[in-house]
This record gives sequence, C-alpha cells and structure tokens, in this order.
Amino acid sequence: MPRRPLRASATAPIRHRIQGAMVPLDWVDALSEGAAGEPGPETPDGVVAGLLSELNEPQREAVVHEEGPLLILAGAGSGKTRVITRRIAWLVATGRARPHEILAITFTNKAAKEMRSRIEELLPVEGMWVSTFHAMCARILRRDIEVLGSWTRDYTIYDTQDKNRLIKTITKDLGYDTKHYRPAMLGGWISEWKTERFDRTEDVGDSTDAGLGEKVFVQVRDRYEKAMRENNALDFDDLLVRVLEIFEAEPGVRDSYAHRFRYVLVDEYQDTNRIQYLLTRHLSDAHKNLAVCGDPDQSIYAWRGADVRNILDFERDFGQRAGCEVRVVKLERNYRSTKAILDAAQSLIRCNTERKEKELWTDKTECEPVRVLACADENDEAGEIARRIHDLVLGGTRTDQIAIFYRANFMQRALERALRLAGIPYQVLGGPEFYQRREVRDLIAYLQLIANPRDDMATRRVINVPARGVGDKSVAQLHTWATERGCPMIEAVLSEEGRSQIRGRARKGVQAFAELYGRLCDLNEKSAAQALESVLEETEYSTWLSQSADDQAEMRVENVEELFAHAQSYDRDQPEGGLRGFLQDVALVSDIDVWEEQSLKVTLMTLHASKGLEFPAVFVCGLEEELLPHVLALQDGGLEEERRLFYVGMTRAMQELFITHARMRLHFGETSHRIASRFLAELPEETREEKVGGKGAAVDRDSGLGSYEAPQNVVELRVGDRVEHDHFGYGVVEMLQGSGINARVTVDFQGPGRKVLLVQYAKLEVVTL
Repeated sequence: MPRRPLRASATAPIRHRIQGAMVPLDWVDALSEGAAGEPGPETPDGVVAGLLSELNEPQREAVVHEEGPLLILAGAGSGKTRVITRRIAWLVATGRARPHEILAITFTNKAAKEMRSRIEELLPVEGMWVSTFHAMCARILRRDIEVLGSWTRDYTIYDTQDKNRLIKTITKDLGYDTKHYRPAMLGGWISEWKTERFDRTEDVGDSTDAGLGEKVFVQVRDRYEKAMRENNALDFDDLLVRVLEIFEAEPGVRDSYAHRFRYVLVDEYQDTNRIQYLLTRHLSDAHKNLAVCGDPDQSIYAWRGADVRNILDFERDFGQRAGCEVRVVKLERNYRSTKAILDAAQSLIRCNTERKEKELWTDKTECEPVRVLACADENDEAGEIARRIHDLVLGGTRTDQIAIFYRANFMQRALERALRLAGIPYQVLGGPEFYQRREVRDLIAYLQLIANPRDDMATRRVINVPARGVGDKSVAQLHTWATERGCPMIEAVLSEEGRSQIRGRARKGVQAFAELYGRLCDLNEKSAAQALESVLEETEYSTWLSQSADDQAEMRVENVEELFAHAQSYDRDQPEGGLRGFLQDVALVSDIDVWEEQSLKVTLMTLHASKGLEFPAVFVCGLEEELLPHVLALQDGGLEEERRLFYVGMTRAMQELFITHARMRLHFGETSHRIASRFLAELPEETREEKVGGKGAAVDRDSGLGSYEAPQNVVELRVGDRVEHDHFGYGVVEMLQGSGINARVTVDFQGPGRKVLLVQYAKLEVVTL
C-alpha cells in the first residue's frame, strides 16, 4: 500500500527529499486534497529541477510535455520507466494534475509495482491508479458491473485453468470427446471470438482447420457464457470486454472515468490488442492527454491478440483523426547494452519493414564481441553453454546475472540436464506455478466459494476435499437439482431436499460439507489471512495432507504455509483489500510476478518471457530454421515478429551475448538435421565471432554420436535390418550411433525417406522376410 505522508508537527516541520530538494510535507499533503480539475498547490523551489535532473534531452522533452497526445518511441534499455515515473511526478509537482487524476497502465504486475515504488520515492502521495489493464478493469467492475445485470460485485475471476476445467465439463456434458475437442483449443477460440468483438458464428467453421466444427464451437461457447453468468464469474478476457460493454452501453459511467483521469499513460503500447485500444480511446477522448510509450521493434505478442498497428498508426488515430498534433519523442540512447550488442541487434531489426526508424546508441564501446556458437546437437549445445557459464562465474559474473533464452519449451530438457551435470544452480521461469499447485488451488477454491457462493466450479472442487466420500455421481445429482431450479449448487448442498436423492456415505459427506460451509460463509468480510486461517482450522486441511500417502506431502504442507504467509503479506500491504482483493490479486498473478530475481541461480525462460528483463550475460539458443524463425510463424506470415522476438532476446544482454545453433536436434523422439537460421546472416560480420562449441562439433563420444551401443530393454538393431515404425512405415537401417539414452538409428523409410530416430523411443520392430 502506498505510504501515507507524515504530518509536520508544530515544533519540527518534517520535510521530504526529492532528488536533493527538501520538500515541506504540508505541500505534499495538499497534493492529495481538492477536487478534480482544481489547480494543485504552489510548487516548492527545487522540486521540478530535482525531477528533471539526470535526464537526457529527449527524456526531458517527454517528461515536460504539457497537453495533447504524446508518442514516446522508447528503444530497448533507453530509460522509459524513468521517463514515465518522472512525467507522473512532474504533472503532480507542477500542479497540472492531482494524483487521483492520473491513470498509468502497464502490462505486468511486476512492472506496475516497480512503477508505483519509483513514484512513491519521488512523491509520497496516494490516489494514483497504476496497474495493468486487467487490474484496472477489475477495479472498475467491482464498482460498476451490476449495470450489466448478470453479475454482482462479488464476482470470481477464473484463470486459464479454471476456464479450461469448466469448458471440459461442458464439452463432456454435451457428449463430445474432450481429446478431440480439447478444452484449451475451445478456450482459445472462445477468447478470440470475445476479443474480436463480432459474432464468428457464421464463419467460424471456415477458420478452424484443426477439426473444430462450427456446431460444437457455438454450443460450447453459448453454454460457457451461460455458465459464467450463473457462476458470477469472469475470465481474463471478460475483465476487458465487460468494461468495454459498460462504456458503450452506459456513457455516464464511461464519462465519469474519462473526466476523472485527466492524464492517461500507457506503457508497452506496442503490446495492446483491439479491446485495450478501444478502452484507451474511451478514457482519453475527453481531454486528449494521452501519452503512450513503446517500441514497434519489440511487439512480440500477436499470437495473443496484440496489434503492432496500434503504435504504428498512433499519429493517425489520435492526431489526424482527432484534430490534434501528436508530439513524437524518440529515446535512442541505450543505457543497458554494449555497442557490439546494439550493432548486432540493429543490423537484424533493420530487415523489418513494419517499424518506425530509430538509431540506438551507447557510450559503452569497450566490449566483448557477440559470439555465435555452432554445435553438433542439442546436448553439445547445452554442454557448451554450461562450460561458458562456468567460465563467466570464474570471471566474476554471478549465476543470477546469467540467463538462457529459448524459442520452444522442449529445448529446456537438454539445458537442465547439462546444468545439473555441471553443478550449476538454475531456476525455470514459467515452470510449475505456485498458484497452480493442487493444494493451493484447493484452498483458493474455498476462499472463492466464501466470497462468491454462486461459484459452482469452486463448490465442485472442494465438496470432497478433504475426502468425505462424495463421488462424481453425487456431485452430478446435486448439480442437476440446482440446474433444474436455477440456483447455485451450494443451495443444493444446503437443502434437505437437494441432499435427499443421495444415499449412504456420500449423503453424510454432503451433510458434513453443508455444516462446514455454514461455519465459513460469514468470513467474506474478513481479511485474507483471517479467512484462510479459519478454512485451515475448520477443514484440518494441513493435517489431512500430512497424513496422506502422497510422497510430496511435506512439500504440500510447506506450500500451504507459504500461501498463508502470502495472505498475511497482502493484508499488511493492502489493509483495505480484504478477501476479495486478495483473490483478485492471486487471479491476476503471472510468471514474472513470482520470479526470484535474487535467487543466485541461472534463469531459464522462453524468449517471450524475457521481455522487460535484463542480464549481464545472455544465451539465445536454437537459431535454426523452423525453430527461430518458428515453422508456424513462417506458415502464417509472421517472419517480422520472429525477427522482433530475436531482437528482444538480444537486447536483454548488458555485457555479453552468446547465440547458439545446432546441426542436429532431437524433438518428439526424432532427430533431424538443422539449417542455421536466416537471422544469423543478418548480423554484421564485424560483431560476430564464429566458434564451434566444444568437442561436439565433431562427431565423438561427448555428443553421444560415436560408436553405437544399444540401450537396455529395446530391440537389437543391425545395419541392413528391415524395420517397421508405427508412423513412418517400413524402412531399412542405414546407420547406428551413440549409446544409452543418446543411441540413434538412421532409417531410410519407403515413403517419408531418411529419418534419424532415438532408439529408446522409436519403438521399431525388426521385420523378418
């Protein structure tokens, strides 16, 4: 929670330091008072000068822009967060706006938290909205969702796992095979249908090459939308879409926010989608004081709806069409990377056409060259990276200052194995998330049910947790009874009539759950920690875990304790948030929000996850055709976005950048020959050092491709054997290489041609004539 400014006493006026200027706190207090639109208090001497100190000229120009639309084209590492926070502080310090009249939007909770912290260091005042789009919309909906008629302010936010579980239940209820009509696939189409803002019913069948029929899609979508209303629940897309619906249907509500926020700032504007663009228009049209900050060269989220045209067309949309002049400021000085890294990155990105030209520069001219490492296969690549990391650590680089980026998650296995063998500590960003663990989700479901009794998904999850003998059949009977009467499932649990159809042990279990709920249902006004503590006491959940036969029971109990600590921490930071605020906070958490930045471990992550981070040493792996650029991107015309993705990875590096590729790579049990990525040819010759990684560039024992030794428990193969494969059909063994788990066989198949397979997983059968 933002700090409340101290009050000056009569005998000792307390002052606050802002960049070297001593500021009376009675002035700081005055900033938070007064009605919207009234001028702020007179600015103390030195405050503005302090805010503008240490800024370069373009940064200063962006900070002191007064009225009208502002486009800040911020190159990688150019200090955009400093510009945004100084601009907010400058608007308040010069009396142009009060804190509650400013809305700042960014794309991750981590970035929003950092922005709030930096602003508080400059001006310790309260009232500013600094959040993600989703958190902003959730806050608006807590106030105004009831105008839509289907939801109450106690709504539950369903994350992706909740959404997919509900879709799976619906798909099964409709009689469809969930292996063919996968919940994640259906959920993706529902998401696209929502965010595109038009009815896809008539043409969805033409767009679903994966076998998703129009009839199935429409049935599941309609049943899903109905269930979300009945459950008083919203998914992530709903948070944005429902606010847009309110703004379009209720101009009075829209105008109340548009007039409240006299200045709107949007960070990472290149990542906005259509809905976010429309929300931004609604909130800024009244005053035109919209400042957006971003970089078209770092737009890498088209796969989830981001449209780079939003930033490329900003001058037209918010300038020409609105009758305004757009101020454009380019931040081109890079404070992060060396000249060698910048030269390589800019040589690459100049090959794109959908961009706004800018020339990044740095004064860090004494530097190591960018290194490109050619490796034999993925094991050699991983081993070479581990050796390089060892050398970096010996040279004084800490392990937490090193990161490894990859395009696809399947590449992670070989990297982890090499790091383990080398004794190098590491963490994987995007691995099993804390809030997705079973025991954590169980307890969160209890809290969701307390906050929102209409949440049938929460009821289904906890009715037999801890085990009470309530099986699927009993749950289905309760659900049917509730559906027939148009009421939430918890009412069936609480009703003697609803329970009457259930027999034996299950009936006693439902009765026990009803009594438990009766003791918990009044906790919705308690703090998060108080509510969770009561749930743990009443359910004896930790005892149930510790007494279970689960070999991970001890770890699960520790996770429960950690969840309780999180609730306590939330209550301390947000004492007004309560249980509902905690649940909202949990629902909107992302991988990057729980990343242990000071863990003294090497960090592994996808290139997409690396956005916004920086490390002294970076490895970008797998620069091969059909991997980076990815084969799907090539099919969909996404070459420029793949180039931007590589550019983002390169510009995370501060001092040293290593780029690797392999001549052969294992994927789904099949080893294929690889072609070096076209992007490598786009790097400047003078900043590139070609080097074969370790011994593995030659076929030898370290790469596992030397003399052949058959793994255990598989069929014995010989060159010349005729074999059969489940997928590729009949073929002849041409070559045997490697040993153990790395044993490979080259087979010339009649139809597909020559394939290199991993013997352990190929499941070949020798065919005798």
